[in-house]
Amino acid sequence: MRRTMTDWFALLVAASALAGGATARAQEVSPPASEWHGYCQTYLKAIEGDKAAPDLDVTYCLGVTRGLVNGLNVGSQVGALSFGSLLAIRYQIDPDEVFKLFQTQKAPRILGICTPVAVQTVDYVRAVLGYIERNRDALQRPIGEVFYDGLQEAWPCG
Repeated sequence: MRRTMTDWFALLVAASALAGGATARAQEVSPPASEWHGYCQTYLKAIEGDKAAPDLDVTYCLGVTRGLVNGLNVGSQVGALSFGSLLAIRYQIDPDEVFKLFQTQKAPRILGICTPVAVQTVDYVRAVLGYIERNRDALQRPIGEVFYDGLQEAWPCG
């Protein structure tokens, strides 16, 4: 049976989604969500006008949040291309065709997170804080994982 490039891409996306559960390694490089949670609650208070909100808490929240957003976008593309290269070599698919297919894909579709066009940092923070409020056990997990889960819940691709 000959597979089309779309078939291979669908396989790639599914395999990438299944490969995401490396919790032990994530805990080594990603602080617990409880840490981010506290700082970002302070950030929201500052947004709402609380002049007593510590600047360092706000800065930490913004830095980690923007870093996670950028990391998800870049990481999804690099990971998908790496996996695509592996498929091209292993199944003798034309690498140029694989690369062309990836150029047509948007990072949000690869991640399964389709944010609104005008989403801002505060929207990411609110979405993930809301996820944590509904899933209190998430506070003990690495913020990278929780952030991803919260965004997928808030803005799934249809």
